[in-house]
Amino acid sequence: MRDLRPHFALSDQSRRAAISIPANICEGYSLGTRRQLIRFLRIALGSASELKCHLELVRDLGLVLEQESAQVLRSVDRLLSVLVGLLKRLGATVPS
Repeated sequence: MRDLRPHFALSDQSRRAAISIPANICEGYSLGTRRQLIRFLRIALGSASELKCHLELVRDLGLVLEQESAQVLRSVDRLLSVLVGLLKRLGATVPS
């Protein structure tokens, strides 16, 4: 069995990024202004991009099965698309 302790920091940071996404969406919405919502949606977008990077690293390191990582990466890609679409709908500029 593979010792995963050296990868604890990666899994911890991945959890933090994943938790940050819905938390920032909620916080931005609750502030009640379009400007704040856009600001926090951008933060959520950054966290989703960070999570995708971590998941790709986990896959490339061979720490998960390819089929499992592909499914999760598709979900993160869908989330990124939704966030970009929402930002565009709100009139915000987003990176291409």
